[in-house]
Amino acid sequence: MPRPLAPLLSREQIATAALALIDGTGTFTLPGLARELGVSPSSIYHHFPGGREAIIEAIRGLLAGQDLPTQPGGQDWREFTYAWARAYRESFARHPRVVPLLTAQTVSDPTTLAGYEALARVLRDSGCRDGDLLHAVTILDCFICGSALDAGAPIDVWAASPDPESALGSAIRAGVSEPGERSQQSFEIGLRMIVSGLGELIPG
Repeated sequence: MPRPLAPLLSREQIATAALALIDGTGTFTLPGLARELGVSPSSIYHHFPGGREAIIEAIRGLLAGQDLPTQPGGQDWREFTYAWARAYRESFARHPRVVPLLTAQTVSDPTTLAGYEALARVLRDSGCRDGDLLHAVTILDCFICGSALDAGAPIDVWAASPDPESALGSAIRAGVSEPGERSQQSFEIGLRMIVSGLGELIPG
């Protein structure tokens, strides 16, 4: 019997199918993924000897490969940080259910690490000290992942208090009357605050 002209599976096909399962259910198992693809679990292990964790890292790479900047391109550190954070958040916000899985294991995907390395280099080259640099990257990472989760939250995140004097209730009612998406607007406000704060760590 002649061999097929193309392999039945690829790493990208497997990762894409796993991401679709996560989007639908919040998780995936290797037997369930194999059923979805119409193959045996051993076929998946052939491409991913590391199993589930390796597939999650491949998913991370899929998302990081979607326009995450890896070169400053003449931008100063503020412009690059804005572009990096927005691209990162946009990619993850399309798949908020994957964020808890990604944050539960060490980042090892080369594409993703290249993106973080670019950010770290831009900040360091602009004068951020090594002692502050990891904190700066961590703050941005936590904020972006949290905002991506928020993108998948219910429209009504908080139940409005019937108390007319409630500060939160008043804010909720004001937010309903404002145009635009709350999560995106909150992200932009928070990002500006963080970049402004990072300016205290970077001279000039």
